[in-house]
Amino acid sequence: MYKNILLPLTTFMLLLTACKKDELTLPAKVFLDFELISYEDENTLKSGPPVDLPFGSITINKGTLAIGSIEFEGRRDEGRDVFFVSDLQQNLIVDLETGKGKQELSFDIPQGVYNRMEFILELGEDDGISLVLEGVLRRGQAYELPIRFEYNIRDRIKIRAESGGETNKIVLRKDTPSRARIVVDAEEVFQFVKLPALQNATIYFHGGEDVLIISPDKNINIFNSMAIRIEKSFRVIID
Repeated sequence: MYKNILLPLTTFMLLLTACKKDELTLPAKVFLDFELISYEDENTLKSGPPVDLPFGSITINKGTLAIGSIEFEGRRDEGRDVFFVSDLQQNLIVDLETGKGKQELSFDIPQGVYNRMEFILELGEDDGISLVLEGVLRRGQAYELPIRFEYNIRDRIKIRAESGGETNKIVLRKDTPSRARIVVDAEEVFQFVKLPALQNATIYFHGGEDVLIISPDKNINIFNSMAIRIEKSFRVIID
């Protein structure tokens, strides 16, 4: 008699396990958004006698990001770990001022509770331009100079995703689309750059006007102090 009861119970448990595994393979839609955290700083700029500029400031509020591919690594509390590489038909070029790319990007990722989720961004176009940050440097009350930071290096940026909710774990559900916000924090990039250093930087003629350009071959010392901050300036937040 006990054997007759145990057999249906075992079969039922196996069916429940199979159903649960099937549920963990169902895809959840995740849309990618982009965001730039602008940077502003204001300070007294002094170039030394006889010139003393009483006011100076910098604003970085736009830019461009070039992504060649996106890799995903996810580890779940239940179910298999998830790994894939995006199949981008062409490089994704993002206008960081608007947060929009030339095409909307989304992924189907198996649903579940993720205790670790990482995105690896391969940055750079064929010409090597990966990230551009732009804004205005003000010197004195009236003088404004465009400023342009060019990260002309192909690079791979690994970012651990954060939950936009109250818990550290990220939950993806098949019936509730999620959004992954890829954030570039300009303040992180400019953290070690002081306004007096920018005031004394070399100015270049670019696009028909004078521009303060910071790149691997222009104002190199300033560029080096900014380039080491690139990976720290990226965040991914899952909402």
